[in-house]
Amino acid sequence: MRLSIAAAVAAVLVAAWAAPAQSPPESTRRLEDLSRAFRHAYEQAKPAVVLIATARTWRLPRFHPQVPEEEYQGMGSGTIISPDGYILSNYHVIAGADSIAVTLADRRTFAAEVVGFDSLIDIALLKIDAQKLPTVPLADSDRLQIGDWVLAIGHPLGMGSTLTHGIVSALGRQAGIFDPSSEENRYAIESFIQTNAVINPGNSGGPLLDLHGRVVGINTAISTHTRYYIGYSLAVPINLAQEVVDDLLTHGRIVRGYLGVSMESELTQELIAERGLALDRPRGVYLSGVKPQSPAARGGLRGGDVILSIDGSDVNHSNQIQTLIYGRDPGDAIELQILRDNQPLQRSIILGEREDDRRLAQGHQRISRLGLSVERLPVELAMELGFDREVATELGFNRGEGPVVVVAVDPDGPAAAKGIKPRDVITEIDQERVTSLQQFVRFVSELEDGRSALFWFWRPDDGIDVRALMIDD
Repeated sequence: MRLSIAAAVAAVLVAAWAAPAQSPPESTRRLEDLSRAFRHAYEQAKPAVVLIATARTWRLPRFHPQVPEEEYQGMGSGTIISPDGYILSNYHVIAGADSIAVTLADRRTFAAEVVGFDSLIDIALLKIDAQKLPTVPLADSDRLQIGDWVLAIGHPLGMGSTLTHGIVSALGRQAGIFDPSSEENRYAIESFIQTNAVINPGNSGGPLLDLHGRVVGINTAISTHTRYYIGYSLAVPINLAQEVVDDLLTHGRIVRGYLGVSMESELTQELIAERGLALDRPRGVYLSGVKPQSPAARGGLRGGDVILSIDGSDVNHSNQIQTLIYGRDPGDAIELQILRDNQPLQRSIILGEREDDRRLAQGHQRISRLGLSVERLPVELAMELGFDREVATELGFNRGEGPVVVVAVDPDGPAAAKGIKPRDVITEIDQERVTSLQQFVRFVSELEDGRSALFWFWRPDDGIDVRALMIDD
């Protein structure tokens, strides 16, 4: 009896071993396919995602010789977009940094320089001195749809390369992440991809991917009041970021179209009733004002007009108009359908360039023609030169203000002919104190063509010196 039971058990085990394994159910196979898609996208993109470490020194004790400088370390991510070392990240990751270090997936580290940035959409372009780098392909973010799967890669909380996933929760999202009281952010453009893919501090600048491993956005911010993820994340669409790259590499600066209008963020049912608009539902964008002498004014737009569409695309939010205009260049023509006095009208507008952008561009061009390259005076160089708080106070600088320093001089240019040298600190122009790099560029742009301007320099051994440079356009 015992032998027969043992034989039966053995027979059952042999049969079970020999039987073919049952296939997983269809639902499981679909999940496994999705997991494979996640892994493929991650493996394709990971080599091109970098860690960005920044260092800056607090400005408050900047010039005090007895107070030790307090260094702040920042961290973010970046996305390599070309084999010769161009990297996309967020402007807020590198803003104010005295040094930027980029660590690749293979653990090599390089110093990075800022090619340029657009603070209005929080995108920066960096460059490292390296070749044959891995890259990740870019998708067309205009083709994204709500519900699409997306993946986020970055270096959150200093934990190393991390993959999270989610879906597109909204498109063209305005989230109010820019400080409206800041002069720099007054014209900020918010048209984010909103997702529920988890990101945290350190993810900023890393890619948001589709299931094919292509970049659809640059992870930028978290919709939260705690600074940590609580449900929604925001990414700049890659098509907007690509505009920054194209402008910087083509023109050396950001070139934006400009319309010159003030808009209500949303046309509500209450506003429709208040203004007596013949609209069956809230649609279009209400113009609360048109700036004099602007492209909009020259094209016949008025305050109280409702823009219904631009080049055939319906618009219902102010950020839709901002985004459409951002992608156009000065001189481009756009066709608007508007509602005025409850009558539909067509208007053709030739876009211009914002005056502040034009002046900054002219300033940079003039500085280049003078044979100068300048930058904000870094803390390390200030201390090395002896430009401490005592010197700064003597020259009239307040806390938070700082001059610019000459970093390179064209030996055949006007500046070299006047004896200007690298490491000269520019403190004034025509007795106007230089308090920031942007202000210096504006000063130069406003100088009268055909006359000489007095540039005031500080040198460690000589103190203040003055040179007259001819402004010649």
